[in-house]
Formats: sequence, C-alpha cells, structure tokens
Amino acid sequence: MVSRYLFRGRRRGARRDAEADYLYVDHPGSWMLAAFACVVGLSLLDAWYTLDLLKRGATEANPVMKLALQVSDEAFVVIKTVVTILGTGFLCLHKNWPLGRICLVIALTGYSALLGYHIYAQATIP
Repeated sequence: MVSRYLFRGRRRGARRDAEADYLYVDHPGSWMLAAFACVVGLSLLDAWYTLDLLKRGATEANPVMKLALQVSDEAFVVIKTVVTILGTGFLCLHKNWPLGRICLVIALTGYSALLGYHIYAQATIP
C-alpha cells in the first residue's frame, strides 16, 4: 500500500483488466489528487466556519473536537486537519477498491453538505 515508490514508481494501473480492482498503484491519478485536495480544503473551511460560529454562541457537537477546543483553537484545527489528511490519504490509497471510492464520494458529499449548512448558519446566526 505505501512503498518507497509511491509517487515515484511506474505503476499507474493494472496490467490486465481482471486486476483492475483491489490493486495498489504508485501514481494515484489526477482525479484522486483533486478529490484529496477538495476534502482537505472543505475540512479547513469547516474548521474556520466552526470557530466563527463558536464565537457567535454555537456549540461543538463532536465530543472529541470539543475536547480539542478546550485545549486551544489551534489544537482543534491541527487535530481536525491531521485526522482528515490521514483518513483521506487512506481512502486515496484504496482508490481501486469499490468501498474506498464510495467512502471518498461520501466524504466529499458530506463535507459539501456541511459547508452548505455553515453558509446557512452564517446568514442566520447573529
């Protein structure tokens, strides 16, 4: 899954059609890197909007992130970003697994919906 050839090796896909699923490759592909960047970017926007809404009187629903907020805002952002990068990176490494692709689409959809909620909340919470 993770080797010294990641991003430097030559494997971009399967040699045979029957090997297309459940295969690790060295180059994840541009669409996978774009999906990775989108999820991480949406996560950073979520963190920024969350901090802004917390200053307006909202509360954090996630108990782990609530503990991180008790430490500091910076700890909240760092923990959220690291967990998102690790989780999304894991999904990107499993791009040839059907479940990995489904989970990546769910992450993109979920963060997009969350961003929509944040935009709505920004307009309605004084």
